[in-house]
Amino acid sequence: MKFFNLLKKELKEMLTIQTIATLIIIVAVLSLAGSALTDVIEDAVEEGSKITICDEDNTEFTQSLIKTLETVGGTENEVTKVTLESKDYAKELKRLDITNVVVFPKGFTEQVQKGEQANIEYVGSMTSLSTMSNVGFDSETATEIIKNAIEAQLYSEKIAAGKMTEAEVMQMDSPILVDETTVVADKSAKISSEILFSLCKMQGTFVPIIVFLLIMYSSQMLLNAVSTEKIDKTLETLLSAPVSRMSVLSAKMLSAAIVAAVMAVAFMFGMNNMTNSFTMGADASQFNEVLEELGLSLSAAQYLLVGLQMFASVLIGLSLSLVLGALAKDIKSAQALVMPILFTAMIPYILSIIIDIKTLSPVFKYIVYAIPFTHTFMASENVMFGNMSLYWGGFVYQIVILAISMTFAIKVFTSDKIFTMTLSFGEKGKKRKYKKA
Repeated sequence: MKFFNLLKKELKEMLTIQTIATLIIIVAVLSLAGSALTDVIEDAVEEGSKITICDEDNTEFTQSLIKTLETVGGTENEVTKVTLESKDYAKELKRLDITNVVVFPKGFTEQVQKGEQANIEYVGSMTSLSTMSNVGFDSETATEIIKNAIEAQLYSEKIAAGKMTEAEVMQMDSPILVDETTVVADKSAKISSEILFSLCKMQGTFVPIIVFLLIMYSSQMLLNAVSTEKIDKTLETLLSAPVSRMSVLSAKMLSAAIVAAVMAVAFMFGMNNMTNSFTMGADASQFNEVLEELGLSLSAAQYLLVGLQMFASVLIGLSLSLVLGALAKDIKSAQALVMPILFTAMIPYILSIIIDIKTLSPVFKYIVYAIPFTHTFMASENVMFGNMSLYWGGFVYQIVILAISMTFAIKVFTSDKIFTMTLSFGEKGKKRKYKKA
């Protein structure tokens, strides 16, 4: 019985209301992420069945090929024909409101009839560095679908004419050659989106990691400092000294921000060395000009813009940590109080790596946008892909949230509430019961 009493006591201490609330939040966060991913995957599957064709050759063969594309591979595809008015692909995709197009250039049919590899052009836009943003109808999918359609078309013709020659069999094996152009914002370059994504993948993965660690490290550091000083009663001594409370508050926040900035530089330096070691020998330097041409290499001014949002997020986290630290009544509650910041940073962190947040359904999108940290996770992408209205809108929103949280933090810190306020779940009710007893 003694063992079970001890077990009951330990479980009661560990399974607190804070722990249960944390578990509920975890389930809610994962459910939210799962619902968002389901919508994105469904959209990707739907996009994978949509084919946009520009038929510049306009022959009987290409017209027949387009009809074959509608049912090739045993699946129904939605084929749309468009006309490109110029070679400014960024402008044309925007005008037609499409994300990609397959072009049958003039002479396409002639190449096929000669038994040569026929050239097609694939033009696609790249709008995000997230993993799921590159799922759907891409150049590889286009190549496979059109290859199957040409094989089906040629096979019926060749079989009707008799036995196929060796050259015709080779043509059936590889009938087309894809010339790919990728559009980023208002720029385009002759390069595969898969190559671009692989070159930028490290940046798309590690920038969110740095932001997440920066927010969490600085917030937890200040929260622990305030809660420990409050629990040890040293905060009362500090605030009774002949120094203004605003000076104490500013010193705490600034020191935490400086340490966090040093940590961010260390993380960036270390991760930069790690990514360089990954690309060493891959001869990625030949693509540097293309990356700069497309704006996928951040300039000093763009780094500054990303840094502004990063600093705003850190200050928001610090102001919230100050208030949460003041709510702590013991070490256990102090550890649990960091959870709100953890989860509000974790949601956009996970989503920014996996999906393009801009493509979420309106309900999910604006729920995620309401989290101020989201805009920092999106900052580097917004700057690279020219979404400056979204960047500045997010930055203004962060400044508003920062002003509100700082006002509340200053109000708490400059009053006696810093000593009296606590977060007690049901303890008042327990005290009343004890008094009645």
